[in-house]
Amino acid sequence: MIINREMIAARADLVRAACMEIKMTEVQREVFLFIDEYWIEFGFGPSLRDICDYRKKPGIGNTAKIIDRLVKLGVLKRVKGMGRSVRPVYLNFRKLD
Repeated sequence: MIINREMIAARADLVRAACMEIKMTEVQREVFLFIDEYWIEFGFGPSLRDICDYRKKPGIGNTAKIIDRLVKLGVLKRVKGMGRSVRPVYLNFRKLD
């Protein structure tokens, strides 16, 4: 696997305002803002089911794809296989990296 160090550095430098400037669809922005506000309120990430309930959508498949796209855009970060690990990139926690 090839790692682009410049991309990793650029993502680490993002702040909330910079994340908001990245081009996202309406649904992606809605999910990003929900995750961001969830972290502010509770101090940990929402589950996929929490996000689905907020969006009033029954299935988690589409929500998982939206989160995958947001991770590829560089505004969210997560650890695969670890529940509630999704978070905005500007939040840094050693245990999740």
